[in-house]
Amino acid sequence: MNEDPEAVRPGNSPGDAARPENAKQPVLTGSAELRRLVHEETFDLRRLDLAGFRSWLGKHLEQWQSDPVFLRRTRIRDIRRAHPELAAIEEEHRRAIAAEEASPRYPRCVRLEQELADVGKAIAGLTAALEAAVPRRRQSLIEKLEAFATRRQSLEREHASLVELSPHRQERLRIDAGLQEARSAIGIDREEARLGELQKEQGRRYGQAGKAFERLARAVVESHIVPTLIGSGERRENLPLRVLSGVTLGAARTELDQLVVRQPEKRGGIVDVLAMVEVKRNINDLARGFRQRQENLAWLSGDEGGYCAEWYRTGRFPSGHFDRQSVHEEEGEPFVFARRSFRRFRRDPATGFRLNRLYFITRSGTLWGVSAAVLARIRFRAATDVHWDLENEPYLRRLLGWCRRLSEPIETPDVLALYAARPQRGAQIVVVARETAG
Repeated sequence: MNEDPEAVRPGNSPGDAARPENAKQPVLTGSAELRRLVHEETFDLRRLDLAGFRSWLGKHLEQWQSDPVFLRRTRIRDIRRAHPELAAIEEEHRRAIAAEEASPRYPRCVRLEQELADVGKAIAGLTAALEAAVPRRRQSLIEKLEAFATRRQSLEREHASLVELSPHRQERLRIDAGLQEARSAIGIDREEARLGELQKEQGRRYGQAGKAFERLARAVVESHIVPTLIGSGERRENLPLRVLSGVTLGAARTELDQLVVRQPEKRGGIVDVLAMVEVKRNINDLARGFRQRQENLAWLSGDEGGYCAEWYRTGRFPSGHFDRQSVHEEEGEPFVFARRSFRRFRRDPATGFRLNRLYFITRSGTLWGVSAAVLARIRFRAATDVHWDLENEPYLRRLLGWCRRLSEPIETPDVLALYAARPQRGAQIVVVARETAG
């Protein structure tokens, strides 16, 4: 077994482009490729002046125009712009809610409404059971149904009495009705209903794409990463290696995408982790994964200065420290982990990070200088801000400041540069090239 954490086996040298088994796209890796990405594929928000930021937004707006969810949100925004009276009614509605929540009868009213909802569910369940019941069970179900119906009548009477005695509730109900009428009149309720449908459809597509990339990443690990961990003259089929997925170890904040482990000679022994692999379909999320794995590796290694124990406190680890063994089961087989499982992940004295044996798999794309989550926030603001105006320089300057504050000290261009600094480490980031036409 290769004990050199920096070694890269022949055939997988930095800069190689290879095709993983069962994968259609080639993978790119190595320091030269990472440097090319940083120099040629980066449009880093954090480095832009106002003119550059306007161009940066323009490129995103061009892409977002093909997103049905974005377009629907802009339609809702434009309706709001055309009907500013809606914002006044909504503000009045918020004040009415706050006044009611501060009233003395509000807590009891909320409890009654929850009880009514629970009783309604019970009645629906009993009604369904009664329709399918055999004769000998029907009388018992009828009696239960009648008892719940009586309970509902009692709750409804008390609730009606509370509403009648509460001027705050009456005022809120009056404004509720006015708000719904206004929303219906301008069509915003229908637009928001369609937006909800589009978001569900989009969520399903994203979920399917994410699962497909996870399968592709598994093939990349087997074809491209595992061979770099095997010593000269050794054969994969003769080694007790396993690739594990979704490892949590019963800890908070720790779901490890994939681990390449060497199994112990004796059953029930401690596994040896040879590589940790973080999978990010969006290359701009690489830094988020990097930051999280640095914290996780500090916890797994017992470096108490690198994490907050309170964040990791669970029933399995009441102290908040990785101070006991934990078992991960996969395909019916147990894998035992302890601190020494992660002994190979040492802190680099030059950078202060744990870099060796921490791998990343991602898909190629432009490096924007912020994560996908931040881009989503910017996209949401672009679609919903009624004051959106890129020709207004003071507004654009405030927007640039807001966007910069959303960025992190370490973003994906910084991670790629960090790994590109040494040829061996450059091979630890594997970029799946996008398919090209023809």
